[in-house]
Amino acid sequence: MVEAPASREPLYSIRSVSKKYGGVQALTGVDFVVHPGEVHAVVGENGAGKSTLMKIFAGAENPDSGGAWIGDRPLKLRSAGDGVRAGIAIVFQELSLYPDLDVLANLFVQSGPTRLGILDRGAMVRRARAVMAEIGLTVSLDAPVTSLLLAERQLLEICRALLTEAQVVILDEPNSALNAAETDRLFRVVRKLRTDGVAVVYVSHRLEEVLRIADVVTVMRNGAIVRSMKASDATIAGLVADMLGEHQLAEKVMPRRGRPTVGRPLQITDVAVSKLLEPISLEVRSGEILGLAGLEGSGVRTLLDVLFGVAGRYEGRVTLPDGRPGPKTTQDAVRAGIAYIPPDRKRLGGSLQQTVLDNLVQVTAGVLGRYGFLLKSSSLRRDALSQVRALRIGAPSVNTLLGRLSGGNQQKVVLGKWLAAQPQIVILDDPTRGIDVGAKQEFYRIIRSLADEGRIVLFTSSELPEFGLLCDAVAVFYKGRHVGTYAAEEVYVHKLLEAINTGKLQ
Repeated sequence: MVEAPASREPLYSIRSVSKKYGGVQALTGVDFVVHPGEVHAVVGENGAGKSTLMKIFAGAENPDSGGAWIGDRPLKLRSAGDGVRAGIAIVFQELSLYPDLDVLANLFVQSGPTRLGILDRGAMVRRARAVMAEIGLTVSLDAPVTSLLLAERQLLEICRALLTEAQVVILDEPNSALNAAETDRLFRVVRKLRTDGVAVVYVSHRLEEVLRIADVVTVMRNGAIVRSMKASDATIAGLVADMLGEHQLAEKVMPRRGRPTVGRPLQITDVAVSKLLEPISLEVRSGEILGLAGLEGSGVRTLLDVLFGVAGRYEGRVTLPDGRPGPKTTQDAVRAGIAYIPPDRKRLGGSLQQTVLDNLVQVTAGVLGRYGFLLKSSSLRRDALSQVRALRIGAPSVNTLLGRLSGGNQQKVVLGKWLAAQPQIVILDDPTRGIDVGAKQEFYRIIRSLADEGRIVLFTSSELPEFGLLCDAVAVFYKGRHVGTYAAEEVYVHKLLEAINTGKLQ
């Protein structure tokens, strides 16, 4: 790690900023300062206020009180466009690309080089290729964004920020979809920006990487700044303590539910995927909720891909409870009684422009073909209504478009279409992401009931306390390895947080 820069004259700052969404106080009297040639990391649990702070800093959100400053002058930011014109670029955690445009148009969506008052495509292409080469993005400039992989879209967002030649670059979870090599290239770019005098604000859950790349670290909790320090003075254990506070450090959040497990297990024997997952062996019985905890790239989602037939080639063996081998394709997985509820309900889970009914029968009528060649509308409607009642889906009618429901009810519909297939193995990949507190409580009830009915449940979440609320045990993954498993009575949130960031179980 490099030493902090000598210059301490502030470049940009926000002062006494507060922000409230409905009844939720997202930020309370926050002061935040960045200096030229400095990498300033911001860490905190989900809901700590990090992303809200970054959006206000970039002008994408307006504060209820307080404001932004450039040096000693107040800065009026009413939009992200104002932020760009003021020299602030942001890569949002939720990608903000335009799917109907090609790569080049997305790179210059705000503005581009002109010649005689007309956009100079040749100059745009030259600048784009230079930045893409630097970041390691190898896609056609004419390719539609919809054709890009998630990691490529994330790199595209970063390239767009770099093309603005901003004085401040905000990176909000910039490598959540990047592999190790892509992350290393990103860090080289961050160090070059620092050398060029650019201030970089780096928001991340990956504490090990924060200490590797940052000069200064600020910790947020409950919408406020708890502490700022030189990265050279910080430790992972200290950051965890600051992020959680004394109450959560002392709180055991995993009561054992004492549910008996029966039947033959799901067996994962020496399963490995080249460069992504080292050999792992696990056994999960019916009636058990096994948590899989790890950061992006830890191997958790690679294992889920294997179990749902997405991974393609892998070594080792998966044996399903009925003795059959693991699936080779997603169709095989569905027919074998495996359900997968993805984290991105809008892009991967449901069809927002279709009705609740169409979504709920998508698996049973489509892949499984349970209704025969000639679909009977009365049977489809009866089974859809059954799922609506069982999951307490709040919809005016099964003929309502999915996109018109709340986020929590949309996710219930996604879950319902899989439960209609009566799966024996249910994979829940961050199932409560982006839904409100009330809807989460409903989901917890549903998840527990799945295990009570004797199903095998594999669960992962970006909200660490959820492991404690739901799981019988938690397998911890780190950099492609299964580093150990916590029994229910052993788990505290701070132990999980430290384990996924260091690969060491206390």
